[in-house]
Amino acid sequence: MSTRTTSRLSKWVLGSPLIVFALIFVVYPVYQGIQTGFYSLSLQNPDTLFTGLENFGTVLTDPGFLAAAKFTLLFALAVTAIETVLGFGLALLVNREFPGKKVFFTMLLVPIMVAPALLGVMFRLLLNGDIGLVPEVLRGVGLDVSLFAPNTVVPLLVLLDVLQWTPFAFLIMYAGLQSFPSDVLEAAQVDGAGRLRTLRSIVVPMMKPIIFAALFLRLIDAIRTFDVVYVLTAGGPGTKTTTMSIYIYKTAFESGQFGLAAAASTIVMVVLIPFVPLFVKRIATPGAAE
Repeated sequence: MSTRTTSRLSKWVLGSPLIVFALIFVVYPVYQGIQTGFYSLSLQNPDTLFTGLENFGTVLTDPGFLAAAKFTLLFALAVTAIETVLGFGLALLVNREFPGKKVFFTMLLVPIMVAPALLGVMFRLLLNGDIGLVPEVLRGVGLDVSLFAPNTVVPLLVLLDVLQWTPFAFLIMYAGLQSFPSDVLEAAQVDGAGRLRTLRSIVVPMMKPIIFAALFLRLIDAIRTFDVVYVLTAGGPGTKTTTMSIYIYKTAFESGQFGLAAAASTIVMVVLIPFVPLFVKRIATPGAAE
């Protein structure tokens, strides 16, 4: 057996566990989900009936789906932008020596160590209008506001998501700054470049692939937001804070319309997939981020 054949065989043998894992836990569930979208499958009528594209048409003309898609998109863009900027700022701040750095660093990472559902329960207790600490403090300073009112609930959810996930963006960009070549910064200092000029002309351009990686991961995760929002508002008041994940969950497990839920999931996947290669190209090719 030639060396080339042995090398090729070794790649397949070593990669086979991952391939089997992907086939069982990724490819097959996705296939089943897409297939279910073409059938009328519900708790009221367990007999499956092929309906073609009817479920997809029903979902695309459902005002609830369109409202959930709009809210999810705006929410994801807002929190991703804020968290990326704050994460980069925190990474720059922590990327130097100062007293208490280890304690500060550890405290920053606490929110991403807590399960999102548990964090939602904690937020719900803290923000409860009757027993919560935050409303009580606000009343103490003369601000009697309902945090879950229609005009305050969305900014509140954005704030909580920023508090929870900014540390994730910070961690990615801090790791990027740690691998930053120090000789480049030293050369800029020798040439008389100030901190702002060094940041704008050297650090940000060289960090673009890392920033895009953080932005991409947070955007995808924000679009899938479910736990905290569902625990706090269950998509309300009304359907004001219904994300795509909550819409699909309610369609499947509250309305019992599994075919419609599968069709909605497939539509979201089809819309998102074309953007993945673009982000991956910018992350993997530093020149593409220019």
